[in-house]
Amino acid sequence: MRSEFANWKHCALVMVICAATANCCVAQVTIDHRWSNTDAQSLIGLPLGSHKTIVDKKGDLKWSQWSLKRKPLDSPIGFSSQMDGELTIETSVGGTTLGMSKQELYRGRYPFIASSFSGGGLELEELAFAVDTEAKAGEIPTRYSGAKGLDVVRLTFKNAGATAIDAVVKLSGKERNLPGHAASSALTTGAGEDVVLVTETAGAAISSESDGLALVLKIGVPAGASKTLTLKLPYEWPAARNAELSQESGEALLQKAVAQWDALWATGTRVEFPQQEVSDFYYSSIAYVLILTEYDAQGDLWTLDGPAVYRQYWGRGEYFQARAMEVAGFMRPARESVEHAFHIISDDGEWDGPPTSGWPAWDNAGGNAAAAWDYYLYSDDKNWLATAYPFLLRASEWVRAHREETTLENVKGIPVGAAPIKRMLTGSKCRTEPTPELKPGEKTYWYGLLPWSYGDSGLPEGHSYSHNFLAAYGEHVTSEAAKVLGHTSDAAWLDKEYSAYTADIRESIRRSVTLEKTTPAYLPAMPTYPEGAYSQTFLAVYPTQLYAPDDPLVSGLITRMEHEEKQGVPTNVAWAGYAGIWPGESMNMAEAYLLRGEKSKAVDMLVAAMNHSYTTKVWKEEILVDVDAPRACDTPHSKRANMEGTGDMPEAWGNANLVLLLRDMLVNERAEKLHLLAGLEQSWVPVGKSVALENAPVTTGGIISLRVEHTGAKAWKIMFDPKGHARETVVHLPMDLGEIASIKVNGVVAKIAAEIPVTASNKTVAIEVETR
Repeated sequence: MRSEFANWKHCALVMVICAATANCCVAQVTIDHRWSNTDAQSLIGLPLGSHKTIVDKKGDLKWSQWSLKRKPLDSPIGFSSQMDGELTIETSVGGTTLGMSKQELYRGRYPFIASSFSGGGLELEELAFAVDTEAKAGEIPTRYSGAKGLDVVRLTFKNAGATAIDAVVKLSGKERNLPGHAASSALTTGAGEDVVLVTETAGAAISSESDGLALVLKIGVPAGASKTLTLKLPYEWPAARNAELSQESGEALLQKAVAQWDALWATGTRVEFPQQEVSDFYYSSIAYVLILTEYDAQGDLWTLDGPAVYRQYWGRGEYFQARAMEVAGFMRPARESVEHAFHIISDDGEWDGPPTSGWPAWDNAGGNAAAAWDYYLYSDDKNWLATAYPFLLRASEWVRAHREETTLENVKGIPVGAAPIKRMLTGSKCRTEPTPELKPGEKTYWYGLLPWSYGDSGLPEGHSYSHNFLAAYGEHVTSEAAKVLGHTSDAAWLDKEYSAYTADIRESIRRSVTLEKTTPAYLPAMPTYPEGAYSQTFLAVYPTQLYAPDDPLVSGLITRMEHEEKQGVPTNVAWAGYAGIWPGESMNMAEAYLLRGEKSKAVDMLVAAMNHSYTTKVWKEEILVDVDAPRACDTPHSKRANMEGTGDMPEAWGNANLVLLLRDMLVNERAEKLHLLAGLEQSWVPVGKSVALENAPVTTGGIISLRVEHTGAKAWKIMFDPKGHARETVVHLPMDLGEIASIKVNGVVAKIAAEIPVTASNKTVAIEVETR
């Protein structure tokens, strides 16, 4: 219930009580990860790289040999969760194991995992990071990058006491499931591959134990001093070629890794909030979106939903992950990931692969098409759109043809040979779709929709509306592409088909609403199971715009969602039903609040979602919050405890959705207009602070920059640079209308309003606001 969070509203979680002035809310956002899942794990890796290393809550490293370049295409989902590579690091003083106290990102934003331990009078920081020793700063990696990439672990012991202390470090591990054998200062498999190299020993005495399966380092740390060990883990590297590896020190490699990320971020959009933690969240999230991409053996770049269980491609996720890269300014990897989708379409236009991702699921076709269209909007590359168009058209033709199947499903009198079959489900099954009794001559509830398919996100296998929302949107963007390219005859039939398809969707929804058991009426999840998990139902609003944000059915769904919230985010959104929440997806759902003009609710949900992340700024898919509540499906998570998670971690959709929501709060596109600051709360910009957005790609052409400064107790200044492009723009002021005393636009007094229209200007606009 939202009342649970009433003290958070309008001041974004923490409010400093001040004198009764016009600017009372001057607080900073508090992100303390209070609702992180207890079974969290973190990730290090290279952007666009093939090696993904999990760092668990003990500081141990785990990885799988089953990268996209190695695992067969028909591998089942979860195949890459076989962690057949590992490095366990055990540290002790006097036989007592050092205990973990915290884990966080290096300097708050770099995708390096800093784990802190203490015990026996020593403090230990374990810093794990990935580095490409051959990368050039500022260059986006290619399929050939990372050949000499490696993970580095820096162990720094600190002794603040008055006497020297001896510590013991015990290393054991494996590569491709073969154990590492101690050899001098390394662990090497019997097949001759490195597990770990100790390259800086800080004078430690090195020995082995457990029949050579463990490497033991005994290190003395003088009083008031520190000692640092450096471990290197080359990626699938033969020990016979170790001389070819970088001989740089651990510190030099750390600085190289830092410089590589700094330069990479500098090539993209710059986003800075007064709250350092929020800015760090943005940069670390785009880092994880890039890390969770990977080239396959053919050189195609896949967006992945996770590093292990979900090391796979989903078309519906492609839209959000590619868009996150686009708004962050990383156009080339976004384009390459979309082009990968072109290579998995079937010859008849079915765009729903690979089967290991949960086939059949028709929303994948719409996600692929939407991602291609968005890339065109951000790049304005008409030649590229021409190469993409045949795939869009073929998929739309398939959708048009296969909607006929539902006009025959469960219909009496259809000849046996003509009756459609139910396709094989490759994903986890949930429950049977209800089939209410029909009156004679009455059409099925899913008449004219796409065929029976995989439910996913906690829905019964059957006829999910979300699949149809995205598939219809795919037809719509294909029509838009046809118009851009001058294919008028295609545009004509596509518009007619889209109109017919959406009419069938709306009629099905009209009938579905009559089956609802609560009021007010709400946008249903499925034709005969309207109360199903609804996270994907919001696709009707964003991005498809099939339903307006303020449509009564959308308002009803939001009322229902708010009534069922726990810990500030919705329940009943996927497999866990009312027992769990999906923090990453809640940020996608918050986009509907933004489009409705309810920015405080959007901000509340954003901050609640961030507080469900782990301390390394990553999310698990679902988190159980009430194990006694009804589940959407009977799956293995039924056996888990409260605050344990399901799915993979990090979940790429979570980090992608954070990038998108933060960006859309500052700038988003609606009906070919730019809307600026629609989600910026006044309380987020204390006096003397500013918000900056620089070189942000927009679908209205080119890039823009934007700056908001709270220059005095009652003074604000907003600078908008359209970078030479004339564009229709609406500026949403951060403060309430009643607080505004005066407005000037480029020095000219303007009418007091909460939204300031800026018409077709290609010059920098300065807006000055005085508050009461």
